[in-house]
Amino acid sequence: MASLKFNVIALLILISSVANAQKLTSSSESGETDFWLSVTRALDPSALSVQDIFTSVPSSQNYKDISPECDPKFFEDSVLAKKKNTPEYFKALKEYFSECQLELSQRSPKGALSLARMALDEYYFLQHPQVKKFVITLNNGTKVPAIMALKQDPTPRPLVILKCGVFCGATQSPMMKNYLIQLFDQAPFNVVLLANQTGMDYLYANSSLSLGGWGEGFESLQVGKWLREKWEYRERISSVHLMGMSLGGNAAVFGASYNDLYPMEDGKKVFSSVVAICPVMTLKPTLEVLYNDNTVGTVFTEMTKSQFRGARDHLTDIPDLLTDDKFPKKSGMPDYLGSLASTSLQRRGIASTPASYFKNNNFWNLTHRIETPMLVWASKDDIVVSNKLNAQVMEKDEYYQNAPNVAVLNLNYGSHCAFSSAYGYQAASVVLRTFVLAHSPEFVDHYKRVEVPWTFGFSKLNSIFVHVGQTWKFEAKSDKAKVTFRIFNWRATDACFVEGPWGETGKCVNERSYDIPIASLKVFGGRIPRNEVEAQVLTREFNSKVEFLSKGQPLNGTSNSEFVMSARNLWE
Repeated sequence: MASLKFNVIALLILISSVANAQKLTSSSESGETDFWLSVTRALDPSALSVQDIFTSVPSSQNYKDISPECDPKFFEDSVLAKKKNTPEYFKALKEYFSECQLELSQRSPKGALSLARMALDEYYFLQHPQVKKFVITLNNGTKVPAIMALKQDPTPRPLVILKCGVFCGATQSPMMKNYLIQLFDQAPFNVVLLANQTGMDYLYANSSLSLGGWGEGFESLQVGKWLREKWEYRERISSVHLMGMSLGGNAAVFGASYNDLYPMEDGKKVFSSVVAICPVMTLKPTLEVLYNDNTVGTVFTEMTKSQFRGARDHLTDIPDLLTDDKFPKKSGMPDYLGSLASTSLQRRGIASTPASYFKNNNFWNLTHRIETPMLVWASKDDIVVSNKLNAQVMEKDEYYQNAPNVAVLNLNYGSHCAFSSAYGYQAASVVLRTFVLAHSPEFVDHYKRVEVPWTFGFSKLNSIFVHVGQTWKFEAKSDKAKVTFRIFNWRATDACFVEGPWGETGKCVNERSYDIPIASLKVFGGRIPRNEVEAQVLTREFNSKVEFLSKGQPLNGTSNSEFVMSARNLWE
């Protein structure tokens, strides 16, 4: 008990220090960060106090040096080089994680720690010159708070629309930061992030409560049409792709169905592909499991009350239902939410009952079978959205097991939507990046590889040394970038010889660093960072896209001293 008490105290001290270090964040962002840390604390009171997890700026490096056959870049090359169709892509993706997820997750935080790692990643993306807030006003008057991230190059490219999860607004919240890194910093896409209908900014803007994919999926389709037809940057769009996480994943799976049923006037579909990340498939059973959980359910109950207290002066359709005396115990929260959403619809002139509301928000009540290419990406250790009630049901469904355009990637780790924590940003981003590229033929045909010889000096290695990794580092307003080579020494210790280059190699690796003129990197989109945030973005971009090759093969795993830098164009 004394040890537990000490760990709880240490945790509180850590959370306090994190809060003090994040004074520049918005209150909404801080609230969502604290929320996920509270979930972590509820699951494992000692977790944060015994692990070296503090606020950090992601550089998009792997957790460990990865063997060439499991390198995410190698997987991407194999997919793009062969121009795989959708079934072939799904087969390759599942085989990759079947063979490599153990190595990719070898040093990663798992379970509750995945959430903590994600919550504490630092990225003030609204300080990036190419990222800004805006509001989408739909034909029915609905206002959708959003964030756009646009490449400087106006070349038409895939646009990814991402709908975030419960209580998430268009802010610098943990999940928004995490997925903007993967979709913008680590990919050649333009991105629009959408507030969830339960986000505080959405509630303020619309003065009514909506909840669930039945309505939010159709709204996402309307947003896609608006971006294609009315957005001032519509000429930059080559194709549009929808993604949603958690409760936003419910919008994604419904959105995929609506995408088939309601095409544009020219007959083309709005979305070329859909990704549902740790999604809710059936709403009420998921809420029942969540809120009845003795740990996570308690945290979500308090967060739900806090959200409605903050919004009740603005929700003009149901103010009488949001007083403190109407809040139920956690076991009654699912029925309460159903009553709120149903009553809101009724008072806006839409016939509804709690029973019909929950029936509508059960994906399995849709008679339409999805034809749009869709990936459901989930983890078996999810502590928020029951994997057994959601992704596993689709994974075992007879129709979708054989559907050529739909697949479930159900991994061992990644709770909750924190795949970058469980497998590293490189592996997490390659899933989203390759899926979009595999369904963007209009862009991939121009997405060519370019090479630049290494001419900055590199002394010859003998056979006891092996390349195991290279990392980039950009600094604000500097005209040079640093490249650091990690080199394994078989003879450094006896353990090095036993473990080999891809084991626990900390004491077996030496580093060499070189300063490279950014002017020599223009063919790769190299540019002098205008501020610190853009420098962080460039660091992640180059760590994700630049490969070091020798004789057309990965430099890693060899002792070669002659090599080239290689990357695909159109990232910026």
